[in-house]
Amino acid sequence: MIDYRLACPAVEFRGQAIFPIDSDMSHSRVRPTASVLAPSLRSALVLGALATACVTPAGRTPASGTPSTAARAADAADANSAQSPATIAAKTRGMERRDGLIPLWLDDKTGKVFFEIPRDSMRVLLFQQLSTGLGSNPIGLDRGGGGSNDVARFERNGERVLVVLENWNYRNSQAGNAAISQGIAESFPPSTVASLPIAAEENGRLLVDATEFVYRDWQDVAGQLQRSNEGNYSLARDRSSIYKPYTRGFPDNTEIDVSATFVATGRPGNTVSRIVPDGRAFTLRQHLSFVRLPDEAYRPRTLDPRVSFFGIQFKDFAQPIQGMLEQRWINRARLERESPRDPNSPIKNPIVYYIDRGIPEPLHAATVEGAKFWEQAFDRAGLRGGFVVKDLPEGADPMDVRYNMVLWINRNERGWSFGGSTSDPRTGEIIKGIAHMDSHRNRTAYNIYAALMGADPSPADTHYVLGRVRQVTAHEIGHTLGMAHNYIASTDERSSVMDYPAPRVRLNGAGEIDVSKAYDLGPGEFDVFAVRWGYGIFSPENEADSLDAIVRDGLKRKLLFLSDGDARPDFASDPRTNLWDDAATATEFLKHQMDVRRVAMKKFGERNIRVGEPIGTLQERFVPLYMFHRWGINSAVKNIGGMEYQYAVRGDGQQATRPVGGAQQREALAALVASISPAELAIPDSVVTLLAPRPFGFSNSIELFESRVRPAFDELGTARTLAQFVIDGILQRDRAARLVQFAWRTERPLTLPEAITTLQRGTLNYLETRPGASQRDSAIVRMTTRALVDRLLMLAADKEASQDVRAISEMSLRQVAETARGRQSRGGLEYRAHLASLVTDINRWFERGELPAFTPALRAPPGDPFGEDDEEWWR
Repeated sequence: MIDYRLACPAVEFRGQAIFPIDSDMSHSRVRPTASVLAPSLRSALVLGALATACVTPAGRTPASGTPSTAARAADAADANSAQSPATIAAKTRGMERRDGLIPLWLDDKTGKVFFEIPRDSMRVLLFQQLSTGLGSNPIGLDRGGGGSNDVARFERNGERVLVVLENWNYRNSQAGNAAISQGIAESFPPSTVASLPIAAEENGRLLVDATEFVYRDWQDVAGQLQRSNEGNYSLARDRSSIYKPYTRGFPDNTEIDVSATFVATGRPGNTVSRIVPDGRAFTLRQHLSFVRLPDEAYRPRTLDPRVSFFGIQFKDFAQPIQGMLEQRWINRARLERESPRDPNSPIKNPIVYYIDRGIPEPLHAATVEGAKFWEQAFDRAGLRGGFVVKDLPEGADPMDVRYNMVLWINRNERGWSFGGSTSDPRTGEIIKGIAHMDSHRNRTAYNIYAALMGADPSPADTHYVLGRVRQVTAHEIGHTLGMAHNYIASTDERSSVMDYPAPRVRLNGAGEIDVSKAYDLGPGEFDVFAVRWGYGIFSPENEADSLDAIVRDGLKRKLLFLSDGDARPDFASDPRTNLWDDAATATEFLKHQMDVRRVAMKKFGERNIRVGEPIGTLQERFVPLYMFHRWGINSAVKNIGGMEYQYAVRGDGQQATRPVGGAQQREALAALVASISPAELAIPDSVVTLLAPRPFGFSNSIELFESRVRPAFDELGTARTLAQFVIDGILQRDRAARLVQFAWRTERPLTLPEAITTLQRGTLNYLETRPGASQRDSAIVRMTTRALVDRLLMLAADKEASQDVRAISEMSLRQVAETARGRQSRGGLEYRAHLASLVTDINRWFERGELPAFTPALRAPPGDPFGEDDEEWWR
């Protein structure tokens, strides 16, 4: 018998048909009639074509309707199978069973994995993670790293069960209108990711072979290695196996851990080879979690751009034309009171976070203290007892969905700590949170301390490092609770742990460096505000008004939110919104950083490493000192052509945008130009003589400055790197265009010609008022002048820059060439050669439209104090 069905099941949630409906062809015992299909297909011709092309099994002869020989044999086999189906008990004899939401059968002889599922369709949440990591931050395959969150449906299709990932990106919120749902389902397909052979059937249950399904490269490890230029790897099935200790079952979830071995098909990757014993093969563990769908009691909360919550986004085609097609709900964990309408009722389901027992002391104790910042935040937000911190119980599996985790990640080099969560893609409800804490972070923090204060043993160094551990633990847990970075919070006296708080380092009254208040204790005011808004428990009829009142109160208290897209881009404009700052204004922060750097540079020497350590290792301490003010520079630069703004909403009274005033811009520009003067870029002779080559047995490191004078330390190249960072920031093309555009919007505006002229005074014309400058100072000025001219040439040639910016850049280049020609008869040979080179390169551009072969600034060591910057903005 031929089976047919056009499957369009209507799935309801909270009484509304708001979720997608898949239009897959699958087998059943019902032949569809023309009256059913015609409304969808709109013509009998299409119906006939569908019947011929889609539901004619292989081996049949549609024209005659007579089964072929092969088909008759298949029917006979089906009949025999139907008479004596294999039972699950018989098929699994000798296998090991693991009970759980989806019972598992493990066959040690063949290495196969079987699922025992209901005969009818079963729906679960499917989460993917890496149980173990590769140990390299740049590659990014970390322990606990997550993949997508999906709703998976197991759906029988003849003698197989299909695994279908439902498409929740498109929905219909209009209850009772199945036609809209059908139209959506037929427009946006699901993903059918596996076909599981049915091995046995018994008492309403199916035993399916899930071996190929679980041994899949779920995290695209091979692709990530290829994108990282680490060679071509593929998953070797014969070297992979189920990792039984973490393959477990629970009433609401089933956990499967697979030791997946990846083998190089050519030359192994360099980074991989440095980390693993044999770069030609390595084994990672991949983890799959099948979780029971949450009940319908959770109420989604609409995202508000003024509060710092991540969320899900989908398109709702039932929205009126005046409404927004895109709908956004926040990510948050479920929190309920025993008596929902009583604001004083105890919390019945507190959010519990478990701390990895593998964290060594005293870092473990600091991690616990940092996690408990959120206990304080929930208590202060009126949700007493809503957040709890515990050590992971002995024998517990950190991959178990019941445990929100703080995991310790060991790496080969420094990298990011990061927090993430798995959530229901239908509602945004967080099911499990995992904060991943980088083991190198405390060592990087210590390097900064030792660079500033010296490396001799002191209780202060431990206090400093543990303060950072507390802060970053609270920060990453905040992400797992659904909260994004808030990079404007540092201007309001550390109002959120979701900022990247730079250590508070100042000079005391005696002119000495003071780190006693490097890091704060406890949550900030914005954190409490965010918890109150995101996790507050309200009756349905009062929820909207209550949330609006919380936001308005926050705005009155200047609790603002701006995030990664406002702070990270090179064109960022709001000087209040920065990574790693700690002051009310960006210029004030830069001043503090430069003051501290100046004192530390004078004292830098053997005191900055431990007794017995090679002198050559001083470079590792010098890098964070020389670049100590890097983030102060990055912050101050945003004043130039700056524009402050808020995520304003109609009716909330906020001013959406306002250009930074001319006086504030000039103050920042003066500080930036001063930072590239010879006095600030030069390295004292007492320091340079100590910056020796790497000693025997010590490999090179990305933490060090590069050199064009190997094996000597490149003091001019290092200065050029910092100077280029400043000049490129000031003359970034969008920033330069804003200087032009904002000229008529502010009083006494800073203009682009004025900004370039100020840079010329600090570079090209610096020595004109300083006769008798040293050879070092002269060399530094030549280098900073070249950095400026190269940037102007690139701006003039930049087709993405505005026409005014390109025109003003060309005008400035003509002025530089004229000045250089007038000075070519003066000074020493190096100076005359420098000026001639400037003239030649500028003339080449104007006469032939050609750019010179630039000598680029040396690559700077990793910029962020605790890892490399990238596109992963939630870290």
